Formats: sequence, C-alpha cells, structure tokens
Amino acid sequence: MHKTSLILGCIALLVLSAVYCLPNHPSAGNASTLDASVHIALFAGIGLWFGWFAGRRARIFVPLFALAALLEIAQSWVGHFPQVEWGDVIANEAGLVLAWLLLWLRARRDTGGGGIDEPADSMDS
Repeated sequence: MHKTSLILGCIALLVLSAVYCLPNHPSAGNASTLDASVHIALFAGIGLWFGWFAGRRARIFVPLFALAALLEIAQSWVGHFPQVEWGDVIANEAGLVLAWLLLWLRARRDTGGGGIDEPADSMDS
C-alpha cells in the first residue's frame, strides 16, 4: 500500500510539474495574496503526501525544496517570463516548511519526543 501510494504521488507530481510549467499557467504573473496562499497550500499538500509515505521523512524534503524552486525557474524559462517570481518560490518553500513542521510535531507526539527522521510504523518495508 505505501509503495503504491508513493508511486501514485510521484506520477501526480510529474503531471503537476508539466502543467505548472505551461506558458499560460493560471497563476503565472500574478503575485496576489490568494496566489501565494495557493502556492503554500499546494506545496504543503505535496510535502504532507510524500512525508507521510516516506520512511525517512526528513530526507524526502531535500529534493522537494529543490523542486519547489526549480519549478518556478522552469516556469519562467518555458513561459518566457522576464523574471523568476521569487515571491512564488518563497511561498512554495513556506508550504514545504509548514508540512515538515506538521509532520515533525506529529512524529514527536507519536514517539514521545522522537525526531522526524525516525522511520514511521512499517513504512520502511
């Protein structure tokens, strides 16, 4: 079950990445508060999904942090925007930080003070 969920998440992330980089992406060029909130929520959801199904949760966030920045850079290049939307990069990263903190608090509560880098119940199998 956990491997299937992780694979489905990877496929969804590939599709999302392709859509995210389209020149006419719905949020392209819009730096409103709602847009930032959507970016935070999107990457918090991605972080929670992968953090939930990965055995070593802290390690999964390293590539996700890189992806959160690289998607904005790729969107700028593919969409031929004059600049990278750094506010969106920050919002993406903030969403991942939020997810990491939520998972860390959950792991700490469940293990009585253990860290997030500890494997979750039977997730390494």
